[in-house]
Amino acid sequence: FVNVGEGPHRKWEDNKKYGFIGAGQGKRYSSALKRLKAGDKIYAYMKGPGYVGFGEVTQTARIIKDFLVGDNPLLDLELKAEKPEENMENEELSEWVVGINWKKVVKSNSAKTFTGAFANQNVVCKLRQEQTLRFVQKEFGE
Repeated sequence: FVNVGEGPHRKWEDNKKYGFIGAGQGKRYSSALKRLKAGDKIYAYMKGPGYVGFGEVTQTARIIKDFLVGDNPLLDLELKAEKPEENMENEELSEWVVGINWKKVVKSNSAKTFTGAFANQNVVCKLRQEQTLRFVQKEFGE
């Protein structure tokens, strides 16, 4: 389970297009991303709409200014986020990014959810609720 919040520093559209997830603007947010390892499977959740994607970690967490998409720095690409570079010189406040090979994604207005679906405020956590696991596996694959 990974929260993919939206705001001035990150947009779901960028996550889908360039194969990553991000968190930051405080160590308590970015440190959670550092627990993800290459090969980990994630279900992306957006507060409000619901589950928006399923993918596999391809690159471990790194500060946004050092993250590459192919041979291109992420910050050199056309991003929808207004201020992804904010605080990029400060490791505790910068956005941190994890590379993801998305297996299936949907737009936020097509998010998948149901009454009682697992969701919480953690950036990253293990999804253990059986009903939600069955649901996301059916909707997104495994």
